[in-house]
Amino acid sequence: MDRFFNTAAFVVLQTNPALAGFVPNQAFGNSGIGVIRGPNLINFDFNLSKTFKVTERNSLQFRAEFFNAFNRANFGVPGITVGAGFGQIVSTATEARIIQFGLKYKF
Repeated sequence: MDRFFNTAAFVVLQTNPALAGFVPNQAFGNSGIGVIRGPNLINFDFNLSKTFKVTERNSLQFRAEFFNAFNRANFGVPGITVGAGFGQIVSTATEARIIQFGLKYKF
């Protein structure tokens, strides 16, 4: 995403007291806390398992586990440092779909 939020609403404050526009002790300007929120994150994980009795004391369990089962793209947070990459989302927050199988023998 090129611009997740309006980047023109933010300017770099002057940190040099000799120049015009200097505001002391205002590292983040007059904006409130939490004015920028990243995209939502939706993740659906589940597993399926079945246990088979081999004998009275022994059993075999088969398991299938699905992480991010619907393979939804969960984007990371936008860049918040004014400059190159400001307001851009360049990464994802979660992995793509992962499926793993397991087999366990209990004795």
